[in-house]
Amino acid sequence: MQHTATSPGTLTIGLHKDVCTVYWRGSPVALSHKWVVFYTLLAVHIDRHVSTDEICDHHPWSRLSPHIAGRDMWRFTTTQELRFFGQRITQSPARQASKLFTLNLDAARHLQFEPSRPAIADHLRTLRAQRNAISMELSECTLLLYAGLVDQSHARLLEVRGRTLDVNERAHTETLITMCVDEQQGVDGTAAQLPTLQALLAQPGLNRINRARLLIRLARHATLSSDVAAQAHFDDLRSLLVPEDGVEFCQYHINYGLFLRRGGKLEQAIHHQRVAHDAAQNAQWWYGVYAARSNLALTHLSVADDSPPLARRAHLERALDWAMRASTTATLTRQSISQAVAAVLVVRAYRLLGQYDRARHWLTVAQLYPPLPDQADHLAVTYDELALIEEACGNHFLADVAHRTARHLRES
Repeated sequence: MQHTATSPGTLTIGLHKDVCTVYWRGSPVALSHKWVVFYTLLAVHIDRHVSTDEICDHHPWSRLSPHIAGRDMWRFTTTQELRFFGQRITQSPARQASKLFTLNLDAARHLQFEPSRPAIADHLRTLRAQRNAISMELSECTLLLYAGLVDQSHARLLEVRGRTLDVNERAHTETLITMCVDEQQGVDGTAAQLPTLQALLAQPGLNRINRARLLIRLARHATLSSDVAAQAHFDDLRSLLVPEDGVEFCQYHINYGLFLRRGGKLEQAIHHQRVAHDAAQNAQWWYGVYAARSNLALTHLSVADDSPPLARRAHLERALDWAMRASTTATLTRQSISQAVAAVLVVRAYRLLGQYDRARHWLTVAQLYPPLPDQADHLAVTYDELALIEEACGNHFLADVAHRTARHLRES
């Protein structure tokens, strides 16, 4: 676009090939896409205040709730406008609690549009429609993933990947693809995603939430592959997320708890899983509630291994409580894979507590779930548990049969 000369202190909104650019005093301002949309909306509606609800109705602000977005807007306009424009160019009728913003400029003398204000208003209307085309698709893929329909989610995400996406849409898509591959193939499969995630992390215009999503996936891979880079990724995440971020805040603590558990720091791991659990409940993210509860059960089982008798029993009882709660959550939210996994945790806790009849009952429950993606591996784990129960009861022949069945399932 051939940008025309402007007078000092003029804000220009330019539109070229469906991309808006903000110019100040004739020079482009290096703003990320969401802030370009913010100032473009304020410019088009300079004759009135624009609410956070209206701004959040436009892509890419639609990822945030109006409450969180309003705080972000207030913080940016009060602390960053001096850096980008050399002065404050917006105003708001209240401080941090404000939900209204407007440009503090003379529309006749200090505001221009190229090619025209109506053309840019039309572009904003397309963003309002687009906001839901990609974000709704990604939301549906996320629901499929958490419901255990991983292959279906993955196939749809690969189709979304082929569309024209901005950097934040691509980051969100690639993190979801990585999560699908993690479920399908584990750490070996996610290794192929690392160059893509790292390249996106270096892209300009990446918002805070998507930066966090990328770092969480990188941190998880590093944790599971015993890579020393995991700690640095978690350090970056610690200063990036706040409790109001909900799902991402929960995912950070779940994965950091996993990192700490694998490093033997079990009490710290329990703390972070508790934080994740509370955050997931507040966000009503039931998959996160289940994940935190099952991780708490596993961590208490690990603590029990090295504890003296009284403390050992206390940790086993806590493990049983968290495993039962995980099972309840998975049942109420109809997560069949999670129900099967939680049932195995209940079996293990009852077995270690010496309550073998109850362990046998839950073993039957664990084996009755419909076919799972890794059915053979799941059943092998249940027969491992059965072998340990039979050994504890002195049934060595039956224990040997269960061991051989588990081995056969893994080899088939």
